[in-house]
Amino acid sequence: MTTRSIRIPDEIDARLVAFAEANHISVNAAIVRTVEESLARFAQENAIAEAADDVFARRRELFERLADA
Repeated sequence: MTTRSIRIPDEIDARLVAFAEANHISVNAAIVRTVEESLARFAQENAIAEAADDVFARRRELFERLADA
């Protein structure tokens, strides 16, 4: 496990503490959960973008004909 030292603006820290308290978890667990959710969302957005690029690449001729119509 890695230990990191980070600087968090006071306003964000207050929101983080409130989130942790509301969910009955530690601030560390709240940070880990938030980072995991953010990374999962980022991976999902990238997968969607790659799939869209693949569709456009495979159907380029069709899209060009539709644009010309």
